[in-house]
Amino acid sequence: MSSRWVVLVVERNHVLHTIASADEALEMLFANWPVTQGRAFFSAMQACAGTMAGGVTQREAQSAFLAAALDAKVVFRLA
Repeated sequence: MSSRWVVLVVERNHVLHTIASADEALEMLFANWPVTQGRAFFSAMQACAGTMAGGVTQREAQSAFLAAALDAKVVFRLA
């Protein structure tokens, strides 16, 4: 099982952003996310931050980020 992310291209404010790690996802959640409340958002924040301490795998963080994207209706595609 790979510890790397499947690269995502996320559209926010008519700009495409490449997300290839939990660090990049966390930055997107902090700086450019349309929903800053709710279970999916906080789960994604915790999961992405948790990769730094080693308690969460990259795959788990990506799953949480995708759930937050779906919840917030953020357009994305796998690259």
